[in-house]
Amino acid sequence: MAKAETIALARAREDLYRFLGGLYVMEADAGQLAAMKRMTFPEIAGDSDSDRDLREGYELLSGYLAAVTEDDLDDLAADYAKVFLAAGDAAGLAAFPYESVYVSKKHRVGGSTELQMHALYKARGREADPNVYRTVDDHIGLMLEYQGLLCGELADALEAGDAAKAEALLAEQREFLKKHLMNWALSFTADVIRYAERDFYKGIARITSGFLKKEAELLEKGVSAWDIA
Repeated sequence: MAKAETIALARAREDLYRFLGGLYVMEADAGQLAAMKRMTFPEIAGDSDSDRDLREGYELLSGYLAAVTEDDLDDLAADYAKVFLAAGDAAGLAAFPYESVYVSKKHRVGGSTELQMHALYKARGREADPNVYRTVDDHIGLMLEYQGLLCGELADALEAGDAAKAEALLAEQREFLKKHLMNWALSFTADVIRYAERDFYKGIARITSGFLKKEAELLEKGVSAWDIA
């Protein structure tokens, strides 16, 4: 992979991480839907698990966006509340978007995973504003945005010719993906698909699942597969 391609890939990964993260942090508004309706989604031709997830996700999302209007915003917001907050569900069945819920024995929000994420954010001066995000630090949206931040830093390091920093950032991304995303996010996205009524969130979940699987494949190749010199 040529250096220019490596930089472009890092930027593309950053964009997708941030795009997905933002959609989990808050329900989509009219402006976001309008912007997304203008998007052109990639065609996925492969037949791996990640390819199938991505293809189905983009198909679900594009199909929903082709038909959605502003009149559907209330239904979409209700689906967000139902899926991620268990709103209106007496059984409390939801895809709660917190690592702690999926990895702790008591399935409660917070604890050590939230503290670990808070420390990581703080180390980069990226503490989440509670007035904006209204959530705790191990939320899937914040975690995806954090990994996007690392991808952006990787692209910056590559453009600056700092191979040592680029190598360290790749190692950090691989570690973060393994310890804080792949350990629970696929179970989370499966729950989103199970509980969502609208194809919007089913599609976002499929894309997230496929993208993270692709990321695991990419980052496991190691530094030798990247042109960082």
